[in-house]
Amino acid sequence: MDEQTKVTLLELLKLDLGFKHTARDTYLIALISSSEKELTRKGLTLSMVEIDDQMLVVDYAAWMYRNRQEYQSLPRHIQIRIHNRAIQKAGTADVIQ
Repeated sequence: MDEQTKVTLLELLKLDLGFKHTARDTYLIALISSSEKELTRKGLTLSMVEIDDQMLVVDYAAWMYRNRQEYQSLPRHIQIRIHNRAIQKAGTADVIQ
C-alpha cells in the first residue's frame, strides 16, 4: 500500500471515529494494516485502488477499534460485504497463460 493510500485510509477512519487530533494516528495506522491483513486471511484479494475495498478496510478497522475492549460479533452489513466480495472473486474466471 502506498503512502497516499495510507493517508487517505487514516483520514477516512478518523472521520468515521470522529477524531480530529493526531494522538492515536500510530494505533489507527496499525489497525488499518491489521484489518487489511485480516480481510486477506479471510480469502479476499483487495485492490487498495478501489474505493469499495478501501471503505471495507476502514469499516473493519473502525469495528476493531470500537470493540477493542470486548468482543462483539462483526456487524451484519460488514459480513455481507465480505461475503459478496468473496463471491465476486470466485465468480471471475482465472486467466490461463
